[in-house]
Amino acid sequence: MRRVKHTLRGSTLAETLVVMLVAGIVFLAAMEALTLVSRLVTRRAAVLVEAGRQHDGIFRLGQLLTTADSVRGAEGGGTGELLYLYRAGGETTLTTRDSAAVFVAGEFRDTLLRRVGHMRLLRCDAAADTLEVDVGGHMLRLPVPQPARESYERRIAEIEKDHGYEEP
Repeated sequence: MRRVKHTLRGSTLAETLVVMLVAGIVFLAAMEALTLVSRLVTRRAAVLVEAGRQHDGIFRLGQLLTTADSVRGAEGGGTGELLYLYRAGGETTLTTRDSAAVFVAGEFRDTLLRRVGHMRLLRCDAAADTLEVDVGGHMLRLPVPQPARESYERRIAEIEKDHGYEEP
């Protein structure tokens, strides 16, 4: 049997330095790419969180309007930036301050939406009133249910109109 001679080949100092230099450049480029991707992911996550907050604020604003017994604007039914919401005998307000929609119930204050331009209550006799809110350049329109008393009186009038009651 023949013996096979195994020899290990070494590298010169110049080859070792070139390999280390190329590896360093590749490592630096990879770390810069990871940093760039990390910044991009952080920015995208911030945008998604803000969008989630806006969506949550829109949902909570809709819940406030649907659970309110009645809604009226400031100055005796005006259509300004201040709205009064009544529910179960209590009064709360919805206002815009520093480009934010703020809900106030006594000492409790809650910021519902940010980047709010204006807010106004549009009255309509034939259908439900509408709350218009300018949010970041987009117009948000939410229906405002009619007060319970008006709805009740309208329903009673519809029921009684065909019964032929005579007024004395």
